[in-house]
Amino acid sequence: MSFLKKIIILSLLMLLGCQTLNTIPIEVNISQEVTFSGKGAGAGIALMSAMGPSGLAIGLAIDVGIGKKIQSTINYQNLESRFASLIIQHNTLQLQNKKIQLLKINKLKFQSVSGEKDPTVVIIDGSITFINGEIHVFENTKIENNISRPLENLKTKNHVTDELIISTLNDYLSKI
Repeated sequence: MSFLKKIIILSLLMLLGCQTLNTIPIEVNISQEVTFSGKGAGAGIALMSAMGPSGLAIGLAIDVGIGKKIQSTINYQNLESRFASLIIQHNTLQLQNKKIQLLKINKLKFQSVSGEKDPTVVIIDGSITFINGEIHVFENTKIENNISRPLENLKTKNHVTDELIISTLNDYLSKI
C-alpha cells in the first residue's frame, strides 16, 4: 500500500473516531443571592436590650451590608467558567449515569465561624442534575471542616472570594 493511501485511511479513521466521542452539554446557573451571617445578629441582640427592637434591626442590617460587600467582589462570569471546568474534570472520571449535566447554585451563604481573623466559610445551596435525569439537591452545611478565609479579605479581594467558592464546590464534588 502506498504512503498516500495509508495517510488517507488513518485520517478517515481519526475522523470517524472523533465523531463517536460523546460530549455532554454542561449548563451552570448561579443565582446572585448572597447572604452573610456573622456577629451582627449577636450585636443586634445586645443592642436590643439597650435600644429595643430597633437594636436588633441595626444588628441584622450590619450583616446585610457585609453580605452586599462580599457580593460585590464576586466575579460571576469567572465562577461559571471555572465551575464548568470542574464539571468537565468530574465527568471524565465518572460512569456514564453519574455525569453532571446541570449545576444550579440557588444561594451563597457566607457564615462567620470562630477563630482568629474572623474566618468565614461559604455554604453553597444548590442542585446537580445528572445526565440520567436524577437531581441531587445539596447544601454543604457541615461548616466545621469547610475551607475558610478571613472576612476582611472576602470583603476587599475579588479573587479570594471566588477561590473560596470554587474550593468549596470542588471539595463537595470530590465526595459525590
